[in-house]
Amino acid sequence: MNSYNVFYSSVTDRADPCLSEHGVRVPLLFPRIEDHRNGVTAEPDFVLYDGETVVLVEIKSGNNLDQRHVEQLRRNDAIDIRTAEETLHSAQVRERTEHSGDAFAVETAIVYQDLDETYIQEASDASEQFRSTLRELTEYGVVMTQGRGETLRPVAGTFEADGVVQRLLSDGITLPTNPPDQILLTENMECEILAIAVADIWGEAALDSDDGKTVSRNEVRDYFAPRHNVSLDDLSLVFEFLTEYGACECVDRDEHRYEFRHEHVRRVLGVESVLMEQTVEEYLHGSEQSTLFDDYS
Repeated sequence: MNSYNVFYSSVTDRADPCLSEHGVRVPLLFPRIEDHRNGVTAEPDFVLYDGETVVLVEIKSGNNLDQRHVEQLRRNDAIDIRTAEETLHSAQVRERTEHSGDAFAVETAIVYQDLDETYIQEASDASEQFRSTLRELTEYGVVMTQGRGETLRPVAGTFEADGVVQRLLSDGITLPTNPPDQILLTENMECEILAIAVADIWGEAALDSDDGKTVSRNEVRDYFAPRHNVSLDDLSLVFEFLTEYGACECVDRDEHRYEFRHEHVRRVLGVESVLMEQTVEEYLHGSEQSTLFDDYS
């Protein structure tokens, strides 16, 4: 399950209510926001903006609370309004949307998959560490849950301000059972996001074909062009990971062609969960390589 697409469906017409119909936009995906005044760098997965409030959102593929998530929220929460506005202006929000790019509040949220009240109660009863981590998360933002065909809603903590986007998220958004198949990629096309996209597009296509699905590096590069400049070197690393993990098989090394078959599906569906915890480089070469979480250590 692609948790990014599940969350993104909240702004599509398949959601009820649809965030975009209330003026909520997603001007940035996977940005790097540098607040030089406070000496902090935040890297949220999504930025929501309703013309007044900026919400920095972290998306998690499971329901396991982690101390690293606390540090991510702390960094997001440290971003001040002026930095948020500068980021919106750099993203040309005034030109691309109906909003001015001005902000009056910055909120933070973290969204888990299938984290309901029953799970929270049971985990809290069983683990002091869980209770402590949940408390720390709510010091910096709102803890939310989501799922296909379920409701995007808060399960712990509250927003500080009362704006359009805060009210909509607090009341809950009914999400579609089948979110739109829209792959969300960063401008720099990190290998982790690229690997998830390849698995989603070509790996899951193998489910609908008796003969599987074969694709080459060049075909993948051309698929994302011209909007995203995907390098062949990055694709080589991505396919090295996917073959090593067992999500596909190299069928022509000279032509760089790879095949996804029915027997790979279980691994294909596990790609996102693996890469939420470690990078492609770390998976292939060990922890001595730089990771997504170096900034949080």
